[in-house]
Amino acid sequence: MARVATIKIKKFKSHKEYALEIDSNHQHIIIYGDNGVGKTNLIESLSFFSNSKGLRGDNLEKILPEQDLNIVDTKVESKIFLNTNQYDFSYKIKKDQENLKKDFYLNDKEITLPKIKEIISFIWLSPYMDKIMYEGQSIKRSFIDKMISQNEKIFNLSLSSYKKNISERLHILKNSKDDKWLNILEKKLAEDIYEIFYMRRNYAKKINQIISEKLKEFRDVNIRYENKLFDDSNEKDQNIEIFLEKLKSNRELDEITKRTNFGINKDEIIFFDNINQRNTDSCSTGEQKSSLLTIILANCWKLKKEKKDFILLLDEATSHIDDQNFEKLVAEVEKFDTQIWYTGTSKNLFQVIENKGFFIHLQ
Repeated sequence: MARVATIKIKKFKSHKEYALEIDSNHQHIIIYGDNGVGKTNLIESLSFFSNSKGLRGDNLEKILPEQDLNIVDTKVESKIFLNTNQYDFSYKIKKDQENLKKDFYLNDKEITLPKIKEIISFIWLSPYMDKIMYEGQSIKRSFIDKMISQNEKIFNLSLSSYKKNISERLHILKNSKDDKWLNILEKKLAEDIYEIFYMRRNYAKKINQIISEKLKEFRDVNIRYENKLFDDSNEKDQNIEIFLEKLKSNRELDEITKRTNFGINKDEIIFFDNINQRNTDSCSTGEQKSSLLTIILANCWKLKKEKKDFILLLDEATSHIDDQNFEKLVAEVEKFDTQIWYTGTSKNLFQVIENKGFFIHLQ
């Protein structure tokens, strides 16, 4: 079982100094207390081991305690066990000239965030994520892309290649207009776009299948992609040629607007509620939260099937599900054989796991 054994926090938001040791016999870790005592901040400190902006999507300035903005001395350490293997992870925030920088370490040796994610991922569900189900395309794509990157290392490589080639192409359009080099870059871009489009759809297909097979007691929702230029029935080379022609025809427009008008952000994503037979944008708040929960659980099942280690962080867990269904959620996450962290305002919210949870009362 993947589990956090210890956590030590220094100057992370509301936590000036905090240390916690967790009983190894417990799968469920419950943090409860009044609003404003730092429950979310505690699990957010762990989330930065999986994402450069953490659970809330905050920049580094927001991590520092308000009273210590001129003294940068933030550090988070966590001892994590994956079965019998021990990993001592940590990160420090420091000033590099006038900019803030976060450095990661494994056993006191510097390591990159992607390398940590190859060892362990933190998956979370929080009230801040509710808007995913009803806001614009950008936040939807980003949400699914982050989950794909937990599953597919090559997806991150394709994204990095795409961003690099986009930047270089715009620079050439603005300056030299070197036709030969533009042709080379646009061929690379068309290939990147195809790989990203394909991996997105392949991931959605697998998640939809898991929802159908594993999560029948939860909200029946599907992930769908729409794009006028991408045709699943076409051969790979056909799609790449279509993308290449589009990039070439957009050169003048891209130069004028100083941005790429055709790319991976032209992919539209739909979360479709099969019960209501409509987009989740038009569903009730409760139905949207249930749909989000289903997708998160399906992603966990995919990671488990692929033998990838992860730990779940459920911030304000009971706000996403009613009392009747919370027991179903607990029964489902126990199947993942990993540690699950919950936050809530009262211990009474977690009566279902009262006899098997490790309770932490923050005051």
